[in-house]
Amino acid sequence: MRRLAGALAALILAAGPVGAAERLPAALHVHSDLSTGELSLDQLAAAAERQGLGAVLLTENFLLRVEYGLPPFRALTRVVREEPSVLEGGVGRYLERVRAAQARNPRVLLVPGVEVVPHYHWTGSPVGLDMTVHDTQKNLLVFGVTDPARLAALPAVHNRRGGGYTWPALVDALPGLLIVPGALLLATKRRHLARVGRAVVVVRRRRWLAGGLLVAVGAVALARAWPFTADPYPPYADLGLGPHQDLIDHVDRLGGATIWSLPEARDEGEQWVGPVRVAWRTPPYPDALERTSRYTAFGGIYEDTTRFERPGEGWDRVLTQYVARERSRPAWAVGESGFHGFAAGRSVGPIQTVFLVGERSERAVLDALKQGRMYALQRVPKSGLVLTDFALTDGRATVESGATLAVPPGAPLEVRLGVETGDGAPLEVRVTLVKNGAVVGAWAGPTPFRAVHREAFDGTPAYWRAEVRGPVPHRVLTNPVFARRP
Repeated sequence: MRRLAGALAALILAAGPVGAAERLPAALHVHSDLSTGELSLDQLAAAAERQGLGAVLLTENFLLRVEYGLPPFRALTRVVREEPSVLEGGVGRYLERVRAAQARNPRVLLVPGVEVVPHYHWTGSPVGLDMTVHDTQKNLLVFGVTDPARLAALPAVHNRRGGGYTWPALVDALPGLLIVPGALLLATKRRHLARVGRAVVVVRRRRWLAGGLLVAVGAVALARAWPFTADPYPPYADLGLGPHQDLIDHVDRLGGATIWSLPEARDEGEQWVGPVRVAWRTPPYPDALERTSRYTAFGGIYEDTTRFERPGEGWDRVLTQYVARERSRPAWAVGESGFHGFAAGRSVGPIQTVFLVGERSERAVLDALKQGRMYALQRVPKSGLVLTDFALTDGRATVESGATLAVPPGAPLEVRLGVETGDGAPLEVRVTLVKNGAVVGAWAGPTPFRAVHREAFDGTPAYWRAEVRGPVPHRVLTNPVFARRP
């Protein structure tokens, strides 16, 4: 009987709404074999369906390229390391392949997106035999830009589609002029005298070696300098967060969404290239989320230790600035999968973003992402927590994640929270409610769990958000609800 009840509960929770919305569990930040992933789109869709996911938000690499060139002719002397990417493979081809895979796999929504490296930079020098490349993993995820021409023109390091004709670009193309003297040497026969027996004869020869070498060097220079525009963000100086903010603003103007990816993950290592030590280093960068604005969301739950979302830390500082009207937008939390393949026991489903949508469509998912109608979830493959209720009400109106309630001063407020498990089995959970960066409620108990926090609205703009933790790794992180005066 208990198993039957659990099964019925799982069906209700999987299909049932929070308010009038359907829960759509999704894996966000997923790579296929179109860039650096191991699985095809069809294999990803099948794996997602087996794990109960309703959507996969793809983040193929936009342009994954690292290069170094010696001045003054950096293009001619550059050494390049590049991984498969959307830009190199063709933006139109990428979008078409996602559409075709969607048609073959209608039960799992496939949402095309890209992972962008806005900028990285070098320190050190090959002359000193010690070089370091910084911030190659300080990335943003972009969704909602589906026009091929606009997607191809995203501002990012090495995307010269966004560059201009500058003096550095002209200098890079200058070695191409070597084609002219090389062609003259090949076209002109050089006259010299040669002795044949007792006779002296005039011999005319083309200078194949010198002319061919000059033409070859010039041709290579032109090919490497193409399309003769400057890199909008050259990697030879630290440009700070300017390129990242430029990308955020550009995508915002196009109506898309940007997500700071894995802000507290660490990426570092080194290898030797001949006698030169080449290191790479991307330290955690939660400060970037406080120093940039107008982005949509950030990775709040992923397979790493984080502090940014803890009470009173960076997320609360950002949200406090928003309710004080010092920021134009809040920042939402998502669950970030970072899935490339099944190596090291990885799977596509343990880290989820659960969207609250009115319909299963790409547009509905993007709207929910922009408006904060979602929560971040960490679970085990067979079962997980389900947020059945998180709402703010004054008795007359009710709002859920991402929304603002207009409340007169003195009005009574309630914050409701409910948590269950997908299979109906009880789990012990600890629930923390945060208001304006401070903990205002803490409870513990078994699922199904219900809690209500009551207070009178003092007229000061406020937000509430909650975190639920069960046995490791079970976790839920809600997005906030807000209250303001009418």
